[in-house]
Amino acid sequence: GSKPAQESAIAATRQETMASVGRVIAAAASNGVTSPLRLVYLAVRARAEVPRLILEYGKVEYVDVSVQQQFEAPWGKVKRQNMVPFGQLPVLDVGGGELIAQEAAIARYCATLVPGLMPSDPIGQAKCDALFHAAEELAETNPLVNALRGEDFERRKKEFFDKEFPRRLANFSRIIAASGGPFTRGKSPNYADFKLYHHLSNAALLEPGCLSPSPDAGDAMTDFMAAVENLDGIAAYLNRRPQVVDVGKRPKLEPNVCGSRYLEG
Repeated sequence: GSKPAQESAIAATRQETMASVGRVIAAAASNGVTSPLRLVYLAVRARAEVPRLILEYGKVEYVDVSVQQQFEAPWGKVKRQNMVPFGQLPVLDVGGGELIAQEAAIARYCATLVPGLMPSDPIGQAKCDALFHAAEELAETNPLVNALRGEDFERRKKEFFDKEFPRRLANFSRIIAASGGPFTRGKSPNYADFKLYHHLSNAALLEPGCLSPSPDAGDAMTDFMAAVENLDGIAAYLNRRPQVVDVGKRPKLEPNVCGSRYLEG
């Protein structure tokens, strides 16, 4: 979309977020937490994106929070003073400074707040976890989109698309086709679908056309991407989230904030 349109969408989102603090508290309290969920991360499209997609789909109110806002200290100091459990981001503050660390744990916790995203039986849960961790094998898309530059970027991108991506994509295409689609476990989304979507979306930024129908994969991947994008709440979120610019050269988010529900101050 155009930059002015995107800026007005972001401004509207900020207004909506500020206006909804009361709703945030009420929704969070009903989910067993006593204050708004606070997702703490850097300005990159990487490990906070899956929890965000889940929360947006579930209409669970949350705010994007910078490291400085959360800890009143820069990231270097936060890391040195062990203010986060494993010296890594993202973390999710579920209230009273109670932090959940690690992307997979945050995503699973968020999924428990959204009816239908997590099967109730242990075998179903394990199968969703397996899909999530298989999608993690596409995580090279995170540094490729957000960090790598120049020759290093070109070398690792070629390696990823030559060696890793085709067989991972073939596996997921087969699984989706066998489930009847359009999601990995059939007609309804599960929490792992948002993990797969994130990495495939990053892959498509790097290599447009990499998800096109093929003799091996058929239409499964294009149908999957469209199905996620058409979920309630997701299209609006994708339209207003910060865009990644200058991939492979000087990658950054535009606007350069940690998320579309970031409030300055």
